[in-house]
Amino acid sequence: MNKRKRLSAHASLFGASELVRPSRCSVIVAHPYDEVIGAGGLISRLRDVTILHVTEGAPAEQETQTAGSAAGANHSKARKEGCASALALANVRPDQIEEFGVTDIWTPRLLADLAKRIAVFLQRSETEIVLTHPYDGDHPDHDATAFATHAAVRLVKHIGFKPPALFEIALHPSRDGKKRVLDFLPGSWRETTTLVLNEEARNLKRRMFDCFTTQQEGLRGTPLGREKFRTPPAYDFSVAPNSGKPAYENFHTGMTGPQWQTLARKALAELFPKEFSRHQRNSESVTGGSSDPR
Repeated sequence: MNKRKRLSAHASLFGASELVRPSRCSVIVAHPYDEVIGAGGLISRLRDVTILHVTEGAPAEQETQTAGSAAGANHSKARKEGCASALALANVRPDQIEEFGVTDIWTPRLLADLAKRIAVFLQRSETEIVLTHPYDGDHPDHDATAFATHAAVRLVKHIGFKPPALFEIALHPSRDGKKRVLDFLPGSWRETTTLVLNEEARNLKRRMFDCFTTQQEGLRGTPLGREKFRTPPAYDFSVAPNSGKPAYENFHTGMTGPQWQTLARKALAELFPKEFSRHQRNSESVTGGSSDPR
């Protein structure tokens, strides 16, 4: 992203609304409610926003144990309804919410397909700014959403369309994976924009949280005062995140770093065969480092 475009997108997101032209924004997240936790205050300020949920919303462990069961379907339904109610408080209409409905544990195995579907979504919605997850090993579905969104932006550019500007939402799990922390992982060097919510915005976000009847335990203690955002670094998605040691290995039994790496490389080879082949050759010729496969 060039400096002029980055500054313009930043001003559109975080500047005084009466002073800047509103941009068409899309918030692309893994689960219904990720966007409310990490960016509910910001979303309430945006005048032209579309929300895309990649997964159906049932926890991965529940899907594994009760796939196709009434319990899993009811949880997913309740989470979606809660999210729609929360977003309505931020003036987001139901027709501004789109669902892919992918089963959570399958997202890393559908990377190429998700990238293509998101590219179509971006073209159809004429999105100018995208907010999504960072690629930091916090959870397989979050990393899959980050991968697919970045790849979709590249696909849009490859076919000659103007790609949207990308921003990341600060959101990663606690050590046990049960709660969400509104920050980027320690050691992240990118410049961060912090949106400080006033009392009115905090009260609105609290009411948004109250809409999620099935998620109250995970939301308990989540801070309401600040939301953080940044432009993404140049990720190498062919390497497992967090220096090859994703945090989800500590609490998520469905994916490991080596498994992710295999799936990501396969998807990159399918989506960008020439670039990925060149990247692989360059990586093999360099000792002790990796580069961005773009």
